Amino acid sequence: MKQICFALFMLAICPVNFAEEIEEVAQETGSSLTVEVDGFASDEGKVMIALVDSKENYESDKPFKGVFAPIKNKTARYVFENLEPGEYAVKLYHDKNDNDELDTNFAGIPKEAYGFSRNARGTFGPPTYEKAAFTLNSTTTTIRITVK
Repeated sequence: MKQICFALFMLAICPVNFAEEIEEVAQETGSSLTVEVDGFASDEGKVMIALVDSKENYESDKPFKGVFAPIKNKTARYVFENLEPGEYAVKLYHDKNDNDELDTNFAGIPKEAYGFSRNARGTFGPPTYEKAAFTLNSTTTTIRITVK
C-alpha cells in the first residue's frame, strides 16, 4: 500500500517538475537585445531605457520593459534577456540630475539628451514608432544609439 501511495505521489509531482524544466529551458533560449548608448556629455546621472513591443507601448508612458542603466566613460550598456522574436523599439533619455524624469523647458523641449532606436529623429516631437521600430529575430542582437 505504501508503494502504491508513493508511486501515485511521484506521478502527481512529475508533470509539475517537467513543466518547470520546460519553462526554464524556454526562458534560457529567448533572444537577447544589447542596447549600447554613446554621445553623453558626462557620466552624471543615469540613462533611462524603455523597450517597447508595440505602437501602443511606444506612445504611452508604460513601456514593455523599462530600466535605469549607469553611465561610464560617457557610454552606457544594458542587455534585455529572454525576449520573444518580434518588432520592438527603444526610447531613452539621460537623467543627468537623477530625478527619474526627462526635464523639459517651458515649451516642452527636452533639456536632457535623448535618443531612439535606429537613431530616429522626429521633426516636431519624437519620431514615429515606424521610424524607430526594428525586428528582433536572432538570438543575440546589438543596437547602438547616440543621444543628442
